[in-house]
Amino acid sequence: METNCHTTDHRVYYNETDQMGRVYHSNYVLWMEKGRTEFIRAKKISYKSLEEDGIFLPVSDIGIKFLKAIEYDMELKIKTILVDINRIKVKFRYEFYDKEMQTLFGTATTTNIFTDRDGILKRVGKELIEHIKNN
Repeated sequence: METNCHTTDHRVYYNETDQMGRVYHSNYVLWMEKGRTEFIRAKKISYKSLEEDGIFLPVSDIGIKFLKAIEYDMELKIKTILVDINRIKVKFRYEFYDKEMQTLFGTATTTNIFTDRDGILKRVGKELIEHIKNN
């Protein structure tokens, strides 16, 4: 199993769609957070534990490329890939597939920075970086 990616299942709910039955674009941002959270959880770390340790990960940059419409009740795979990580930021790539991972519906990226509770940039320990990279 690759250590730098994680796949999360998601079924599209009615409230995520517009009047045409297609996913409204802002929901991709929520799915990216879901993918990121599950990626970190798969590393045996939780966002909650990071926050309890005074480490927060706000998004500093985001981009989404829509390739095909996703519709109500579709079963998706959200693939979250660790692109880069250092002591001040982490970059993820996301790929949105059908449940068989045959059709790619879109891609996205986020850059998240490490901060304290007040939003001040924080350098994290090398141990955390290595754990995220290698587990």
